[in-house]
Amino acid sequence: MALLIINPKSGGGKGELWSTRLERELRQHFRHVHVAQTVQAGDAAKVIAVHEADVIFVAGGDGVFHDAINGLWQTGKKIPIALIPIGTGNVFASNFAIPFHPLKALKTLLSGEIRRLDLGRAHGRVFHCTLGVGFDAYVVARMQTERPPLLKRFLGKLAYLVSALRHCLHYEWSHIHVTAQLPDGSQKEWEREAWLVLVTNLPNYGGVPIAPDAQPDDGALDLVILPSQSKIDYFRFALMGWLGWHRQHPEVVVQPICHAHITSDPPVPTQLDGELAFETPVSVEVIPHALPVLLPKAQPRRLKGL
Repeated sequence: MALLIINPKSGGGKGELWSTRLERELRQHFRHVHVAQTVQAGDAAKVIAVHEADVIFVAGGDGVFHDAINGLWQTGKKIPIALIPIGTGNVFASNFAIPFHPLKALKTLLSGEIRRLDLGRAHGRVFHCTLGVGFDAYVVARMQTERPPLLKRFLGKLAYLVSALRHCLHYEWSHIHVTAQLPDGSQKEWEREAWLVLVTNLPNYGGVPIAPDAQPDDGALDLVILPSQSKIDYFRFALMGWLGWHRQHPEVVVQPICHAHITSDPPVPTQLDGELAFETPVSVEVIPHALPVLLPKAQPRRLKGL
């Protein structure tokens, strides 16, 4: 049996348009298919809690996938899960070369393979992509109050860039302190003025190779700290990251970790997979090989350097 969870509002309403076609394709491969549409945050987790299946397909963006993964984790079920991207950012899909066309994505996944991926855990929730601390979470918070559905519908991925440009002059960086445990068991600390801290399980963040050596199943997360002493640094390090030059700067940190505690003065917002979370302080840890995920078949080092 297959469980298909669809966010009808994903991609500016494209999710609802794809529902019938995706269900029809699944019925060619599974005798029983249950389809559930989400209405609000938390619905995907509730559906997973009450339905059994051999595999779960989530059609939507990183937000509904985040919800589904948390529901799966909370139930303790070991059901393979897959993402059919119909969102705006599609960070997870782009890192795993999942086609952005929903029907092509489904067909690719049906002939794919199951891999056990690491998860991060923070604020009592798990995340599959990234914990963001600082500026990106600030942008997420602002977008939630500024007619985000309309902005995303007409601008797509550019909606995030437009919002970032609009709000960068209003955001003030913080004094960041990070204490982390490294994969070899040693500890390390960093303290500096920073505008963005990321803890990521993937190499590519919104089209930027922010942690190019990150692997989603290596039992570690990657900490990235982007410093700032002026608002010009927002643009400077964003450009350096886009070009892959940021790691050459002596104040930039890109470090594999297993656990970290992050504080800031003043406190700043955080986000998990693009979903707004509590302000700092925040503790984050890796859960190795926690989640069975159905993915396209890929070469062994497919993800590196994306």
